[in-house]
Amino acid sequence: MADSAVSFVLGRLGEFVVKEARALQEVGNDVVLLKDKLQWLHTFVQQADHRRRCEGNTYMDVWVQQTREVALDVEDVLDEFMRRVDLQQGLPAWRKWLKFLRSCASQISVRRELSGRIAMIRARLDQISDHRSAYITDYSSSLTRESSSPSITTRLLREGDGRRSIVWIVGESGVGKTTLARTVYDSPAVQAHFKARVMWNLAPCTTEDVALCEIYQHLRPPVHAPATVEGIRDALSKYLKEKRYLIVLDGAAKLFNWSSVLDVLPDNHLGSRVVIVNSLNDHEALVPGGKHDHKLTVQLLDQKNSNLLFRRHALGLGSESSFGKSYFWASAYERQMSKAFKDMFEITSGLPLAILLLGRLLRRKVFPEQWEDVLKHLKSMKPSSRVEGVLALSFDDLPHYLKSCFLYFAMMPQNMSYSAAGLVRIWAAEGFLKPRRGQSMEDAGHSYLKELISRGMVHVFEKGPVASEESTLRTVVIHQRLHAMARFETEGSFLDVYDCTDIPASSTGVRHLYIQNLSNAAYTHMEGASFPKLRSVSCDFSEYWEYKAEEQQHVTAGHQDQPYHDSFLGHLGRSNLLRVIDLGGLQVKRLPSMIGSLVHLRYLCIQRSCLVELPSTIANLINLQTLDIIRTKVKRVTPAFWAIPTLRHVRAEMLHMPKPKSAGVLKSMQSLVGMVCVHPWHNNISPLHKMINVRELDISSLNSDHWGALSDAFKQLESLLYLRIRGCDIPALTLFTKFNLRRLQRLKLDGRIFMSAKEEAEEQFTLPNLTSLLLMHSGVKQGFIDKIGKLPRLVRLELCEKSYEGEELVFTQESGFVNLTHLGLRSLPGLSKWKIVSESLPNVEKVIVNDCTNMKLEVEGGVQVLKNLTKFKVIDMPKKWGVEEAGPLSEKFVQI
Repeated sequence: MADSAVSFVLGRLGEFVVKEARALQEVGNDVVLLKDKLQWLHTFVQQADHRRRCEGNTYMDVWVQQTREVALDVEDVLDEFMRRVDLQQGLPAWRKWLKFLRSCASQISVRRELSGRIAMIRARLDQISDHRSAYITDYSSSLTRESSSPSITTRLLREGDGRRSIVWIVGESGVGKTTLARTVYDSPAVQAHFKARVMWNLAPCTTEDVALCEIYQHLRPPVHAPATVEGIRDALSKYLKEKRYLIVLDGAAKLFNWSSVLDVLPDNHLGSRVVIVNSLNDHEALVPGGKHDHKLTVQLLDQKNSNLLFRRHALGLGSESSFGKSYFWASAYERQMSKAFKDMFEITSGLPLAILLLGRLLRRKVFPEQWEDVLKHLKSMKPSSRVEGVLALSFDDLPHYLKSCFLYFAMMPQNMSYSAAGLVRIWAAEGFLKPRRGQSMEDAGHSYLKELISRGMVHVFEKGPVASEESTLRTVVIHQRLHAMARFETEGSFLDVYDCTDIPASSTGVRHLYIQNLSNAAYTHMEGASFPKLRSVSCDFSEYWEYKAEEQQHVTAGHQDQPYHDSFLGHLGRSNLLRVIDLGGLQVKRLPSMIGSLVHLRYLCIQRSCLVELPSTIANLINLQTLDIIRTKVKRVTPAFWAIPTLRHVRAEMLHMPKPKSAGVLKSMQSLVGMVCVHPWHNNISPLHKMINVRELDISSLNSDHWGALSDAFKQLESLLYLRIRGCDIPALTLFTKFNLRRLQRLKLDGRIFMSAKEEAEEQFTLPNLTSLLLMHSGVKQGFIDKIGKLPRLVRLELCEKSYEGEELVFTQESGFVNLTHLGLRSLPGLSKWKIVSESLPNVEKVIVNDCTNMKLEVEGGVQVLKNLTKFKVIDMPKKWGVEEAGPLSEKFVQI
């Protein structure tokens, strides 16, 4: 932690000197000397942080702690000085001049103050260095720094057992319980057997009511959700009463009453199952007496399976690796590798998480010398500490630029999945990302995240449909043990957590605040608290409990009524150094005008809230990079907001696009989501002409007043990767037949597509990199489908909500679609026949048919039809719609 803190401040010092060169004329030498001192300190603290963990040296603990505090003090001095400069930059010209005349004398005192504080910090550094020489002896480090699945499936699918049964999957943390549960949950046999399925992770402070709401939301559309806890309980029980269901709940929450949840899930004698994934200790404490039927304990791996897992992660997927083998005789190599496998098993005891991390760690080391050093060091530790030693070594081996990114997971709720793009935006706001020349901030962030994944510190939870830099990773997760380590490394001087049982006694030193549960005690404490050093604040409350009517004065949160939290943000006005505000589910109706004084703020996210208004002072946030107000009711923002030059991401639900004249030159803009066109665009001029580097665009309410300007803007939007358009009479020529959108990969169109018969016959579609296409309410015909079949890289096609106009849809070999792997047909009431001809759709792997109630399937060609199909999912379809005559395909149907 100290290593990452010092390296981060060194980077800030460099930026500070460049940005404030004029203001630092009288203190420049002090800053340079301080930077030199910190650079020397950084070289020592990299080893000291590792030694502190390994040896438990009390003197080293004190030295590292003091070093971390000094680094944070330097950051405070820099941020306060830069805040004063930024406040002056945000003033009108006449006020700047008046301010200058009044403050000529005060500038001298400001520089003297800065110089004095730097001198005090340097003096403290000298003192710390003296203490280090007196009390800490240097040493030479020996380290070079650079299945159970069939069993549970059988229990779930047991024929003749109609009772609802509870299956507990228990085992040591890191043994692979979640991986096992996910594998079984996604298996074709389980999907075909159960008519309703939900798998959900329990966060630590989840209540029983929130858990039931989440289960209901996964099963039913939110628009049908009742507004009360009692309504949710009744609706959920009624919905599951006549269905064979599978509910998988992963994790343990504090004071969670399992009986309260299980009582709502009906025992309908249809063979329903509830699977609860827990650690051994949690299971012993939380099992509701007499209500569980099966307990499956996931065991550690034996030597053979441990070797296989270790070989995969340390040597690659091949049976052997080239690591050093060409430099040794085969027999010598085999002896050394055999010893390494034996040492690995002794260190990890067959725990999969430890094997994975150790393998990924050694993969970056030279075999056999560095391998021997690492394994020897871990074997020298107490057996009970070796797994934690593997985790610590994996963290220590991270480059300094990745350590801050990894530690930021401590700010996130435990046992949840996180948006990859959202993480990158926050890392950028915190200043963790250092893009190389020619690389955007977002590219650098995704590169950092992929490196953490390659090291086993973070895991992919969900991949996007497109193989692009930004969409390959959709969501990621971090293991609970690694999350706990991040919390341990950051507690105290980096992070404080407010929850229902633990409220920090003092707030003056808090730099990063995570609100796990805003109880009355925590709310009262924060009302009188001051957070002068706070850099980021975040929370993530349940997304269900929102206001159901404008006239309501309270919002139901779990089983309690909570008032609007507007005053909560008012308290943050005393935190002048804030860079990140990330509040999910906090019920805020209006932002206070003081938000404009937080000139350091780079990331403002208030999601899933009743927020209806943003103050005009938001235009004063001259460093703002991200405004995220998804799932709020905000429709307007002051026109001056669109002149903030640092804007990179604006994400909303229904935010009005600015007039072309109001938009500034926003060359850094990367994503515009949830935009609504309320002003016509005349003379082929639109706000998008000033945002030429946009990669993601989601815009609605387009009509004939916009298509000309939009078509002209596409000529400049060469970086566009994702496009979603909602409007009427969408011109196909603009989107499909021009060569402007050469990099476009994902396209979603909601609205009728206009294409004349002549254009349909003559024009060729030219989107060379399009891989995913979704159509809604488009009314296209067979000719259009045949044309998109010729797109060379299309892998996913979804026809939804009256997107196809015609009684018959035919796929033949001449239709193309040679690279298509996913096909979806949803809510096409006018479609009466779907015909698939031999050797068509040669590479399709997954098909989903949903609510096409009038459609009949006709298959020609037997085994040559959809020969690579692995899954054919059918939802809300009649029992007889041609499935019986589908031959071999019928074996792959999953009826829901």
